[in-house]
Amino acid sequence: MPKRPYEGIGETMSRRIHSLILALFAATAPAQEPDTRATLIRAGKVLTMAGKEPVMLDGEVLVRAGKIVAVGRAIPVGKDTIIRDFPDQILVPGFVELHCHVGVSSGDTNDTVLPHNMDLRTIDTVMKNSDELLDAARAGVTTALIIPGSGSTIGGLGTIVKTGHGLLKDRLVRYPGALKIALHARGGNPARAAGDLGSGRLGLHYMLKVVMAEARDYHHAWTKHEGGGGPRPKFNPRLDPLRGLFRREFPVILHAYGQNDTMTAIRILKWGLELPIVISHGVYDSFKIKAELSKQGVPMNLGPRQYEFYHGAFVGNAAELQEAGVPVSICTDAPVVAADQLPLQAAMAVRMGLDDWAALRGLTIEPSKAVFIDDRVGSIEPGKDADLVVFPGDPLDPRNPPSMVMIDGRMIVEHQ
Repeated sequence: MPKRPYEGIGETMSRRIHSLILALFAATAPAQEPDTRATLIRAGKVLTMAGKEPVMLDGEVLVRAGKIVAVGRAIPVGKDTIIRDFPDQILVPGFVELHCHVGVSSGDTNDTVLPHNMDLRTIDTVMKNSDELLDAARAGVTTALIIPGSGSTIGGLGTIVKTGHGLLKDRLVRYPGALKIALHARGGNPARAAGDLGSGRLGLHYMLKVVMAEARDYHHAWTKHEGGGGPRPKFNPRLDPLRGLFRREFPVILHAYGQNDTMTAIRILKWGLELPIVISHGVYDSFKIKAELSKQGVPMNLGPRQYEFYHGAFVGNAAELQEAGVPVSICTDAPVVAADQLPLQAAMAVRMGLDDWAALRGLTIEPSKAVFIDDRVGSIEPGKDADLVVFPGDPLDPRNPPSMVMIDGRMIVEHQ
């Protein structure tokens, strides 16, 4: 077997026991404003997930005012620079979760009176303090896309935030983060219990095509008017929030299971409307169309189930798709699985055959690229947000809780 990129760091049993003891006595510091002084973090290995040296031995990262300002070795620093040394540990970018329904007031992610709710938004329900997101932060999950549920075909607009506590204005990465659409209608979400159109796939797909075509035509009419080439269209408060989607400022994230719903999403939204899409869940038998998914370049955000039982054998969906060249990331669908178990979901994907490095990419840079936030998070590079996590051993081993978690330069977890 090829050597893991982080093998040799913190791999002894005594070190694992030591990490568990540390977890019991870890001090979880309240979120603080970034220190005006710079902070230099040294680690035995720095997994930058980028550039010519994605695995850096004895690396250093310099942080100032919430941003990464330098990555390398022997970085010159001032006398007042705070030094944090982790000589036998691993520094990685903060993990990114693309599919969760926590961090908002309970029960407020579904409004199923109407089948299409593109004008509803999770940003109105994001809480200042969320135990679920703070737990996620303690586990190394530093960014989360909070999306509506799947009770309606179009659930509404999601919000990308940093985890932990604090005011929304300080944690907001982007709104809208993505438009949530659900395509699973075989006795589950978003089956319409009222018996109206959309109770099955025939009506669901028809209505989706109609309303998204209306949104496209509305956007084109406004674009023509803004360019001086047409009359001023009547403002439509339900369709106007989708204009950014047609400008490719954010993607559609789809609740879709298996090859049927996955290909429906591609046919209606990617081929029909040329929209950027991310398939979330994407499990069951999606691996059967892995060649087409690779050809289309559609990101697959897999979880919380990481396998399919097929012809008497377990198949690892993430492994099958990643080996075919499909962009793969991992999700929890929290609270279905707790948001702090995102690394565990990746470990399960590895158990089912996914390459270790691909799993780490699936927690960091791949989800960031999928929703267009890789200019801020997902890798350790100068200019990006200082979202950094230190692990005493394998980051995919749940027995190795983080020694340090930093979000935007603020210390969230630090072992004393």
